[in-house]
Amino acid sequence: MPEQKDEQIKREHTLTVNRVALRMKQYHRGDMDKVQHFVRVYTLAKSIGELEKLSDEEQLDLELAAVVHNVEGDKVAETKSLLRDCGISDEIAIRVCHMVLNAENYEHISTLDHQILAEAKLIVDFKEQGTPEKEIIRKAEDVFITNTGKLFLKRAFHL
Repeated sequence: MPEQKDEQIKREHTLTVNRVALRMKQYHRGDMDKVQHFVRVYTLAKSIGELEKLSDEEQLDLELAAVVHNVEGDKVAETKSLLRDCGISDEIAIRVCHMVLNAENYEHISTLDHQILAEAKLIVDFKEQGTPEKEIIRKAEDVFITNTGKLFLKRAFHL
């Protein structure tokens, strides 16, 4: 019986993230670069979170933040509105907004899911921006904490 409940929670989790991802695809109105960017960050963050064994709640927050992290304009208002439109509770929306707003403010990372978002975003940004190896190594030493994030970074850039 507990296994069935776990599977139900995972299905609901997946449907929730998919609803938000669909809304983000509509939000970006066919800008495939932006859509591909959030899909890359989401895929990497999801994998790191699962391998780092986040709780179901942390994993959901992480995945939602990865999907909506590149909302433009007033990030808090736009992100809250988008999440609410998808049926996300205010409590989760506030937490996701905090992670999104501070995705590049490494001194304000206090939770593992937030750390993973920052690491996934950096790996994708490094690749998309063609960041020089020296800069990647410096940032990796300053920011990366998770073993999985470090491993993905090393494999992605042959470090």
